[in-house]
This record gives sequence, C-alpha cells and structure tokens, in this order.
Amino acid sequence: MKKKTFLLLTIFIMVLTQSFILNTYGYTSIVRVGLTTNFYGLSSVDIGGQSLTAGYSTGSSFYDIGYFDFSQGAQASKSYAYYIAVGGSFSDFDSAKAYSLGLTGYSSVPAYKGNGIWNVYIGPYESRERAQAASQNYPYDALVCVPGVYTVSVSAVSGDSFIYDYSGGCFAVAGDSYTKIGSSSYRGYIEFYPEGSGFTAVNVVSLETYLCGVVPSEVPGEWNEEALKAQAVAARTYILNRLESGTGESAGYDICDNAHCQMYTGTASEAASTTAAVNATAGQAITYEGQLINAVYSSSAGGVTDDNVNVWGNDLPYLKSVQEIEGTEVVEWERTYTFSELTNLLAANGAGIGQLVYVSLERSGNGRVYSMTFSGNQGTYTIEKENVRTFFNSSSQGSLMSRVFDISFIYNDNSSEFTLEIKGKGWGHGVGLSQYGAKSMAEAGYTYEEILKHYYTGVEIVNY
Repeated sequence: MKKKTFLLLTIFIMVLTQSFILNTYGYTSIVRVGLTTNFYGLSSVDIGGQSLTAGYSTGSSFYDIGYFDFSQGAQASKSYAYYIAVGGSFSDFDSAKAYSLGLTGYSSVPAYKGNGIWNVYIGPYESRERAQAASQNYPYDALVCVPGVYTVSVSAVSGDSFIYDYSGGCFAVAGDSYTKIGSSSYRGYIEFYPEGSGFTAVNVVSLETYLCGVVPSEVPGEWNEEALKAQAVAARTYILNRLESGTGESAGYDICDNAHCQMYTGTASEAASTTAAVNATAGQAITYEGQLINAVYSSSAGGVTDDNVNVWGNDLPYLKSVQEIEGTEVVEWERTYTFSELTNLLAANGAGIGQLVYVSLERSGNGRVYSMTFSGNQGTYTIEKENVRTFFNSSSQGSLMSRVFDISFIYNDNSSEFTLEIKGKGWGHGVGLSQYGAKSMAEAGYTYEEILKHYYTGVEIVNY
C-alpha cells in the first residue's frame, strides 16, 4: 500500500511539474514577441545575472540542454568562427567540460550539437583553411566544424562557457521566474532568432502573461479599474486577431514590443492593478458578428474618433467615428514650422512644388483633418489620411501627434517669412478605443463593457 501511494504521488508530482512547465513557457497559448526596441539584429547581448536553463526553441517548444550558473554574468554572441571537434561525444555538459579542462595547451570549450550530444571544440579559427590545418596538427582525430545560422557562443564569467551549434532550433534561455537580458527581464523564455547578420531576441510567453506586461506599458496602473479592464480586453483582442490571422511582424515573431504594435516592457512595468484587470477579464475578447475585430486603439482621440476608412482605407463597420463623452480628458499640443522648413521638408520627400506659398486643409465629416495641401510657386502637393501625421516624421519635431488640429499663419517681420502654426488635440491615429477617453468614461461610472461598446460600434464582449 505504501509503495502504491508513493508511486501515485510520484506520478502526480511529475504531472504537476510538467503542467507548470507548460504553463510557464505557454505551450498551449503563446505569443512570440520580437524585442525589437533594444534587441534587434544584435551580434551579442548580455544575459544572466542569475542561473538560467539553456536550451533551444522550435517555435513554441523549449528543449532543456542544461542548467547554468550565470549569476556573475554571461554574454551570448553570434558566432562566425570555425572550430575543430575532438574527443568524441559526451552525454552532458559536465562530461564535455571535464574533458575540455583536461586538454592542456589548447583553447577548448564544450559545444552542444543536438539530440543530447555534446562535443569539445578547439578554436576559434577565422577560416575553414586554418581550422583544417589545425585538425591535421592535432595528434588524434579531429573534425572541422563550420558555423551555422543558429550558432551562438556563450561566454560566462563563472566559467560555464560553451558553443551552441545545433541546426535544429534557435538557442534559448529561461530563468526560474523571469529571464534577464541586457537590463530588462521577461516572463517565459528568450529565444535568439537569426535576423540579418545577427539575431533578434524573442520573448516566448503565454498570452495572458504577455498582457500583464502590455497593459501597464500602455496605460498607468493608477487609472480606474474599468479603464484598465477595457485596455486589457482591447489588447487581448488585438493580439488574438494577429495570431488567428497569421499577420506576424516577421517570420520569427508575432508582434513587436513598441508602439508600432503594442507597448510591452516585460516585468519592468508590471503592477498589481493591471495584473488584476487582466485576470478579471481572462479570456474575454471583442467580436463583430462572431469574428474577432482588429481592436486598434490610440492614446487620445481629441474629442472624436475617426472612421477606419479615413485612416487606413478599409471600411470596417465596427471602426466608425464616435463622439467622446463631455469632459473627456484630451492631450493638447502645438507645432510651428517656417515656410522655409516646410519647403525643405517637401523637397526631401520628393515634392517638386518650388517655394511654399500656402497650406490648406480638407476635413472629414467628423471634423478631423483628412488631407493637407501644400501650394508652391511651381505646383501643389497633397497628403491624405494617416500620411498627414507621418509626413512630418523626418522633421526635427517628428510626426504630428494627431489629425485634430487647426492652422494659422504668422508673418515674421524680422525674417520676412511666414510661419505655419498648428494647434491640435489628441495623440495617435484616433481609430477605435481612446485610452484617455476610457479613463474619463470609467471615472464617470461606465463599465469596461460600456466603454468598449462605445468606441467599437456594434460589437460583443465574449469569452473567446
């Protein structure tokens, strides 16, 4: 009876442990986040400051190759070097390391080759020819090893250095509760996806855990809980729509970590209030006629949102212009440009209209600017829709904050030149949910469902 009880307990613990791993690494519902803000196309990056499980990833699965003490720091680097493999095969890192330490007179390091096999590499060598020559001089059998697209060198201060040289998946690392890379840390694990001449760090994490990093990165945690819930459901719907439609940022990841997609800063901004909002709405998403919507949102609509057709061209029934409630908090801004600055900006963008003499606006029925026309002494140039904002990207002040604005002209007697003054409200494209609008509605007593149904026309909030 005792043996049977012990056996059942052992099986239970094994199942529980496996379930924990699956939940931690999010095998059942995962998001691949390209950490493009700080870790795009790198040749090397600091990892560690903690002990890490190293392994490899094949899209949604993590395979453990060993647990390493990187508490004193380590660096993962894209490797282009050649090596020679000596000493045969080993079943684990410690055995390969012991053999490596016994090689006197050679610079050697353990190397993971896949399928649980470790080798010992001597090198590095800058070319195949030099590695080949070295293999001939080695007194025993030696095999030249050519760097592959996935090859990574891990250099640890503690001495647990090795080469990852397996073509079956990307090198990856995972911490016990979070994984530190550079000065940032993330739940789930970090994969080093080959991109360009280096690699991009990709955070592979469960969807709900991902949202715990998104919501506080998008809105302050001290906002009313109904506004936080609205943000959580919108963000969840946005990424679910991406995952379902397969419209990833690249072949290596579903979404990036900046405002181009959704802001995501890992554990840095996590807060109890925003995590509670994610948990309280777990699994909820926004649909229109049974289909997930493209739940876009922006910081401040400036009093009125826009039709999707006026911004990106597609006429979507749930992304229609709506007025915000009275007293909605808005972001106000202003810009000034001399006509000379605008003339240079136009020329840099290929608009051959000569010297600028006038600027005019056309508005949509909701009052937001639809187009801006620049008139010069040699022609005219018109920008429309979202290009009205992004046209100014290359100026010293960057893109316009919104398309809710008025213009006026000021003549400078000293320079004998006109200046265009732009005074506006709002921040962002203005389609869908307005974050500051959600804040104001929540403070006025609206629930998160009411907030979402106000900004997204004709939708339902469902358990998806």
